[in-house]
Amino acid sequence: MDFEFFRDLNGACRARCSMGHEAFGQWLTDEVSPAEADALLGVIAELEGGLREEYRKVYAEFTLLLGKDEAELAAHTLAFSGDELEEGMAYYDDELFAGCGLDDLARVLEQWRAFIQA
Repeated sequence: MDFEFFRDLNGACRARCSMGHEAFGQWLTDEVSPAEADALLGVIAELEGGLREEYRKVYAEFTLLLGKDEAELAAHTLAFSGDELEEGMAYYDDELFAGCGLDDLARVLEQWRAFIQA
């Protein structure tokens, strides 16, 4: 997963992730403080060490599910009925769901924590 961190015009820290992982960028920006990054890194260590089977956390806009090897992030607004679309139209939800390996998530969390603490 490719990502970049930057400060917007107001000086707020923002994250942007590569196509297919956009949800992680929004989640980091809106939900992940340094303390939350620390807590999640601890959970990842427990999962990798076999002390946990899985971990689930509901945030304001997203739900994070961590397994032994993978992380999945889904926006609460993902529930959408395809019947509401006009014929020939498709619903774009790439910014609402993303997945990656635990090692990728740990790397992003470590770098995000360092960026927002700088």
